[in-house]
Amino acid sequence: MSQIAPAAKLAAALLDVMSETDRHEPLGEAKFAVLEAAMQLIDADRPELADQPHRRTELLREALGSVRSAVVATGIAVTRAHEVSRVLV
Repeated sequence: MSQIAPAAKLAAALLDVMSETDRHEPLGEAKFAVLEAAMQLIDADRPELADQPHRRTELLREALGSVRSAVVATGIAVTRAHEVSRVLV
């Protein structure tokens, strides 16, 4: 029980942050994708999935896709931030 409770609290907190994240800009999209990946990894680590390797694999693949999305969005956010900093100098 002690292991499940912290994961459930973390998942609830992540969902709260995800619901408030503005995904219209690359930084917000990157943030959302990282939180989504964390949710998928937490879900994949549930003890009851130990005997469901196909479901666990699916969740891990989804997490990998979310992390890839985060990398792309972060790259775009860095480029935009750099462009803005050049204009302001």
